[in-house]
Amino acid sequence: MSDYRKRAFTLIEILVVITIIALLSAILLVAVNTGRGAANSAKTVVKMKQISEWMNLWSGENNNQVLPSQFDFTDEANAGAPVMARRDEHAPDDNLFDALDRGQYQGTWSDILWTNNSLHQTFGLLDKEDAGQGGVASHLLWESDSPDNSIYELYENFDNPFRSTFNNTRGLSEGLPGYFAANDFFDARSAIDNDPFGEQTSRIDRYYTYSMIHAPSRSLYLVDSVVGETISQQPGPWLHDFGVDADGAIIDSGALTSGEVDYRYKGECLILLLDGSTKRMAPWTERGPEDPPSTGSDTSLYGRGIRVQQLDKRKSLP
Repeated sequence: MSDYRKRAFTLIEILVVITIIALLSAILLVAVNTGRGAANSAKTVVKMKQISEWMNLWSGENNNQVLPSQFDFTDEANAGAPVMARRDEHAPDDNLFDALDRGQYQGTWSDILWTNNSLHQTFGLLDKEDAGQGGVASHLLWESDSPDNSIYELYENFDNPFRSTFNNTRGLSEGLPGYFAANDFFDARSAIDNDPFGEQTSRIDRYYTYSMIHAPSRSLYLVDSVVGETISQQPGPWLHDFGVDADGAIIDSGALTSGEVDYRYKGECLILLLDGSTKRMAPWTERGPEDPPSTGSDTSLYGRGIRVQQLDKRKSLP
């Protein structure tokens, strides 16, 4: 009778198997995270494309005007005009807008698109306050203005169509979905709206039409931001936003700690141009001419071809 000895795994063989499993798990985890990141990036692009479609619909109903970044319809409301997009006076306060002292008939591009498309119904936001609470009758929240940060206190995973699938990396809203901010070159408020206690007297709202824009395919409308739904077209607030310090030296995007633009896509930001196209951009150093271009000058290329200010065909505003 032959000898039979039971074969067992050695310690070294077990360690080798464990190492292989750990290595395969790490590779799988990287692949899953990469796939999830790519999916979120694609979803964010889809959101911007949808915003562009809503912008075109609004423009078609409003004499080919570009959707304003900000509006103030206080005068219109006082004159008896129906104002659909407006702040709900009973809505929960949002710290950022409290600081900006936003009035009931003031708002941004997102409020217009949200209200015109009845998105409070699309997203099932039909919650009402209890009748008689503080003497206030029942009413719909978020019916006439887009949700602010306060919505995440009630719906933690709310998928806002006007905000990124990636979170802000810094600022007061760090950890919340990142803002899409409209270029305030398209601020439609009148002179007196912008400076109610100054020497301005004009009450004429200022709209651009698409036919007035020099190069829609190079004109920035939306950009990732950590601040809010609009972003200034003036030089001051954009310090460091283009990856340069006060002396013009290049700064790595990962080291940016100030400014309004958020490079949340591995050192890049996502932008929506006025022709509906999107791009991912590493920090660029120029936003376009700060002064009106001279007659006959070539204004087609600034920075990497992206323009933030002086977007119209005229030398200056009237």
